[in-house]
Amino acid sequence: MDKISIDHLMVEVTRRCNMECSHCLRGEAQNKNLSTEYIDKLLDQVDCIGEVTFTGGEPSLNVPMLEYFLEQVKLRGISVSFFYIATNGLKISQDFVMFCLKMYSYCDEKKMCCVDVSNDYYHAEHGNYNTELLGGLGFFNRKYAQECSKDHQLIAEGNSQYNLSAQPNHVSIIDDREDFNDSYIYLNCEGNIINGCDWSYSSQSQSKNILCPVENLNKYFYSLPN
Repeated sequence: MDKISIDHLMVEVTRRCNMECSHCLRGEAQNKNLSTEYIDKLLDQVDCIGEVTFTGGEPSLNVPMLEYFLEQVKLRGISVSFFYIATNGLKISQDFVMFCLKMYSYCDEKKMCCVDVSNDYYHAEHGNYNTELLGGLGFFNRKYAQECSKDHQLIAEGNSQYNLSAQPNHVSIIDDREDFNDSYIYLNCEGNIINGCDWSYSSQSQSKNILCPVENLNKYFYSLPN
């Protein structure tokens, strides 16, 4: 069976987090990390990747898995156009910054690479952001904090549905082969491809929206109507 090209891949590298935000669409953090086995199963079926987003939880808490992903795309010769990471910036390590530099070096469309720090209105209660190391990255986005405000739209999942005035949930739904090139392909920590990127842990939304186990992604894709 032919390998597939993914326009936008999201990889949930961990469900751990070092903050407890009242607006978090994920809900309460979980002590779970992505397994190397699931990364291998995914990449064995992939030809090339447009954008890859590393998410969580807090992605900076699992640098070894970020490094493993990069090692494996290199090993398989899988091209990656660019990458994106949003971090809460609370505890940034040198290893995390070095990974960002190595990932940037590997990507084809370097001008599109970006690291955001979520020091917006909703994170203000925590403070203590450590952005000194990130400040050395040319693709570190300093504008994000200024663009967020109290009017920023929140998704009614996880903590936000209980603690804040949130909007109805609007997710990117994958339901045909064309959507695999236009929408998010989301690999979660439990080794499943899920139907969208905005599902919480606390309400078990992810488990209700599983498309297939990661090892069946290729089979699932080719079973869809043209």
